[in-house]
Amino acid sequence: MDNRQLAESIVREMGGKENITQNWHCITRLRFNVADSKKINIEAIKQLDGVMGAQFQSGQFQVIIGSEVANVFNEVDQITHGSIVDDDSTKSSSGNILDKLFDVISGIFTPILAAITGSGLLKGIMAILVWANMLNAESQTYMILDAISNATFHFLPFLVAFSAANKFKTNPSLAGALAGILMYPQIMALADAGEVSSVTFLGFLNIPMNNYASSVLPIILGVWLMSYVEKYSKKIVPKSLTIIFVPLLTLLITAPLVLAFIAPLGTFIGTYLEMFFTKLFGVAGPVAGALMGGLMPLIVVTGMHYAFFPGTFASLGKLGYDIMLLPLNLVANLAQAGATLGVLIKTKDKKMKQIAFSAFIPALFGITEPAIYGVTMKLKKPFYASMAGGAVGGAIYGLFVVKTFSFAVPGLLALPTYIENGTNNFLWAVVGVLSSFFVGLIVTMLVPFDLGDKKDVTADALTTPVAQPTVTKDKSHKVLSPLTGEVKELTTCPDDTFASGVVGKGIGVIPSGDFVYAPFDGTVTMTTPSKHAIGLVSNDGVELLIHVGLDTVELEGKGFEYFVKEGDVVTHGDKLLSFDRRVIEEAEYSLFTPIIVTNTPNFLDIVPALGEGDTVTAGQEDVLIVVS
Repeated sequence: MDNRQLAESIVREMGGKENITQNWHCITRLRFNVADSKKINIEAIKQLDGVMGAQFQSGQFQVIIGSEVANVFNEVDQITHGSIVDDDSTKSSSGNILDKLFDVISGIFTPILAAITGSGLLKGIMAILVWANMLNAESQTYMILDAISNATFHFLPFLVAFSAANKFKTNPSLAGALAGILMYPQIMALADAGEVSSVTFLGFLNIPMNNYASSVLPIILGVWLMSYVEKYSKKIVPKSLTIIFVPLLTLLITAPLVLAFIAPLGTFIGTYLEMFFTKLFGVAGPVAGALMGGLMPLIVVTGMHYAFFPGTFASLGKLGYDIMLLPLNLVANLAQAGATLGVLIKTKDKKMKQIAFSAFIPALFGITEPAIYGVTMKLKKPFYASMAGGAVGGAIYGLFVVKTFSFAVPGLLALPTYIENGTNNFLWAVVGVLSSFFVGLIVTMLVPFDLGDKKDVTADALTTPVAQPTVTKDKSHKVLSPLTGEVKELTTCPDDTFASGVVGKGIGVIPSGDFVYAPFDGTVTMTTPSKHAIGLVSNDGVELLIHVGLDTVELEGKGFEYFVKEGDVVTHGDKLLSFDRRVIEEAEYSLFTPIIVTNTPNFLDIVPALGEGDTVTAGQEDVLIVVS
């Protein structure tokens, strides 16, 4: 489908545009705040052509699109334009405090990352040109380029102010004015001179003279306070005078409080965040680096990396460099690229090769979501390989205290930002990147895992004689169909617990018969008083749950009968239980019968042997291939 159709489908499955209270995007993801998360059909969105994944993270609903995200967002924005509601009543109340914090930080920084990363990359290019004697640091050309690259960071409070205003639903022009107050030339001059530490306002309010250039926390806290001041000002000022007196009251109340209390508090927090992480790496550099580098993919996937942004900008502003978020993100991203290349080389599945190739190139340049969601996390062990690579690179960066001197997307193009004249900083940056990349690549090549060759595995399973449901040469365990009926994908199950895969991977069957048969040789491990479900374990260690219908526990055994008991040894084809479909249907319960491998994590993958809508006969065809 084209981008317009995809956007319409996403909005529809999210409960319509009325359910969306805010939308924006980052490099690969559409991000939403919604009024009611229960209205979102997340599984339907995951199945859309063009969607790589969907999830709730950090108080947001995120849809992973990949390189087309900006185009899809434009279509989504056109659909939702005019429907975004500012009333607090539309905001979702779901999510804990930490989720809401991450949501706020990501919602503020994501829209302005283009300016930050573009300026950071230019600073890196300038460093290369100066290092190669192609640009004179004393020239007028350098002066102009320096202004272009530094302006974003020097006046960062203005960018943050406008973005925060959108996030906090307050007036952007007033937020920009507040940033201008923080960076007023006279205040900046007094702060830089250091001769006057504070001034008095109205004879009693002490206002510290601080330099807020490049800061982020003071203006974020300030705009947050402003959003409440403006809201309550609107309540007390007559509507006919709103346009005059609300801005006046908002600035007169907010600005002094921000200058006296909020902004200094933000500076204090930012300073101690920077000191904490600097001390951490000074005391246990290699260990801290290995932990952060190895865990960075999980940190990014959960959205927690935004929590490090204030500390990163504080460090860049005060020290002129960062030793944590950006460097460790760099080694983690290159390890992800190495693992993806390993899959590309190793797999024989054409579709997986295409996905891996299309994900590998962006990963080299710091855009790893396609690699994570489309390749490594999907295949599991390559994801672990990438974590190992990130840990090795992180240990090197922690040991040699590798620094980046500007904010840039953590990929190969960011390496110039590690150039520091007279030191080996750039050399160790390259060593760490290469180590991460090759560890991710080599571990992926050496560790056995399901390569995504599902078509070949399934074809092999279907040609295997029914009487041999045991381990074959490819170490796949075959599960015969325990019922006769129509095959359904598990993700279409009306019960979210089964559909989400929380219980385990598997398949569904809408039965046309009235008996459940043993799908392999094994032992009965579980029965229930209501007789609607049965648990088995095969001789090969596959633990299987067969749950006849949904909510059928409410029938309290009516229409069900066991032919076995717990501990019985069974052979494939043995009759396990009977059920009366008529009783289930008359009670208006679904006949959808999940067949679940409950110890899914013990295997590389669980592959459906048949597709949606196929018919299956009990004991005659395989429904699942369990790959070990």
